[in-house]
Amino acid sequence: MSNSDQQELTLRVFAKINLSLRILGRIEGGYHSIETIFQNISLCDRLSIRPVEGEVRVTCSDPSIPEGPENLAYRAASVCLEMLGVRDRGVEIHIGKGIPAGAGLGGGSADAAGTILACERLFGDLPGGDSTRYALAASLGADVPFLLSGGRALAWGIGERMLHLPVSGATPVLLAMPGFSISTSWAYRALDISQAEGHSTEIMDVNGGPLDWMELTGPHGPVGSLVNDFEPVVFAHHPELRELKHSLFEAGARVALLSGSGSGIYGLFDDEATRDRAIEALADIEDLTLSPAAFVDKACIFD
Repeated sequence: MSNSDQQELTLRVFAKINLSLRILGRIEGGYHSIETIFQNISLCDRLSIRPVEGEVRVTCSDPSIPEGPENLAYRAASVCLEMLGVRDRGVEIHIGKGIPAGAGLGGGSADAAGTILACERLFGDLPGGDSTRYALAASLGADVPFLLSGGRALAWGIGERMLHLPVSGATPVLLAMPGFSISTSWAYRALDISQAEGHSTEIMDVNGGPLDWMELTGPHGPVGSLVNDFEPVVFAHHPELRELKHSLFEAGARVALLSGSGSGIYGLFDDEATRDRAIEALADIEDLTLSPAAFVDKACIFD
């Protein structure tokens, strides 16, 4: 019996936020060209992966998460094993969810990235090394290439082209998500329609105005021009998210922004004490307190 027959891997895979996100337009294959700054945060899922006889199997602690081919970890494992030439084996993957689905925090993408790395540890490196690995990741989603390596990165194209950026120190983060999720495919369709109709994607808000994204190299530096192109279309359908964003500012956040295309809003704070006081302020928001699916959590930026 080989080592891979006995080995089970357990790993943490970390969420991301978008410190800025511009959607530049549709390109071939139905993809969108983006420009974004990705940032890992300490919120995570836990994956347990082991080789098994038969096919890929996925289970998840969150019953709302699909466990078949619609699951990104399932797809990542299936393609990875095929590329590795593993024809008669599968893997069993259990996902312990800590990252809420549909919040724009990259939970499914993190699971897929972790699955790719785990399959290589179990069965050997992908032919072609990094180029193959990142091409496979990009085929699964715009967040997946970044989540293979994490940290902070300026990314463009479909997310596969990256410039890693330095991170200095930890920044306190507060994540808030009302009791509903937002489909990425819906958000892109809504944005395409809005842009085709000539609507502006800019939001004039209280984020402090245009700033050089290089200021992010400090632990408390604010975020570029602080734009997420999904905000206008998402806020138009879910105005409570706009209110949540403003509530974070009122509670002391230096920065507050929708992350990705999901319903999660994050706030960046100068210190943990201010961040922790903001949690109490959010308790007064009816949309959060009345929903059993609501999510408020502390996290931090790390490198």
